[in-house]
Amino acid sequence: MARPLVIIGGYLTSPHDFRALAQALTQAPFHFQVFVTPIGRLRWALTRDWDFRPVLRIVRETVAQALRETGAQTVTILAHSVGGTVARMYLGDQPYKGEIYGGHRFVHHLIMLGTPHHSQEFWTRQTVGFTNRCYPGAYYNHVRYTSIIGRSIRANRRGRWIERMAYNSYVMIDGPAGAEAWGDGITTLTCAALPGAEYLVVPGLHHSPIHGRPWYGDPEGLRYWQRVLLSSAPVVV
Repeated sequence: MARPLVIIGGYLTSPHDFRALAQALTQAPFHFQVFVTPIGRLRWALTRDWDFRPVLRIVRETVAQALRETGAQTVTILAHSVGGTVARMYLGDQPYKGEIYGGHRFVHHLIMLGTPHHSQEFWTRQTVGFTNRCYPGAYYNHVRYTSIIGRSIRANRRGRWIERMAYNSYVMIDGPAGAEAWGDGITTLTCAALPGAEYLVVPGLHHSPIHGRPWYGDPEGLRYWQRVLLSSAPVVV
């Protein structure tokens, strides 16, 4: 039976960044048919808080392609960073700038990797706010939500450059509480927790290769959270 999985990258990623992960997920013990949303670095760089529709349309088209090519009724979505916010928006039935996506009809499991679920960051603040207002928490009862976050870097304003970078990111998304927080280098443990969703903290996992290895896109990191993927199957009613 076909098991389609759609990967949505995070900000400034490209499909190439997930090639090794996608390949691993096609093999045992997973056996997914993987579709990576063709969102490149330039498309992400051009995306601004006031209009995420170009990215949402690509997600909609990729899910439709996955269903068409596999004959399945629903997909698993694996979303990295802000891709998790995009996925939550895609699930929704409320109009976003005049467009309704209603993707909850086509998704049985949303897995989010290092997704910040609240943020004061200037380029996502409005979008994250819209998502939380319209679809708070694990909003759709028939969709399984899982949030995975790495615990690899603690913020330190006067520490190594990677700790200072984490400090700046954590405070930006999590306010003063982020000043001494743990996270994956971009997202804090607290910020990754979505009310009502399954929540998994993975020691040593990083947000991107810049922050350290393994990162979410590394096949070698899979063993720490592969149980989530192995149990990702649609509920038969």
